[in-house]
Amino acid sequence: QLRRLRRLAKARDASVSALVREMVEQGLAERNQRKQELFAALEESARWIEQHAPGLVHTPEDLRALREERMNELLGNNR
Repeated sequence: QLRRLRRLAKARDASVSALVREMVEQGLAERNQRKQELFAALEESARWIEQHAPGLVHTPEDLRALREERMNELLGNNR
């Protein structure tokens, strides 16, 4: 790897450390881009589900209420 980095750095007339910093920055930018694309896809999926299957997905508040209701049933705390 070091040999390859040195050759590339020489071809670019740059230091190995500058080349490594550039590559790390590029890798982090690509990772961030993929993360943003994933979030966008998830949001699009959530919108589709909301339009085509309303009520299919519960909010955290819904889940808490369902959990509390079920715990009351199990513990015999029905009022």
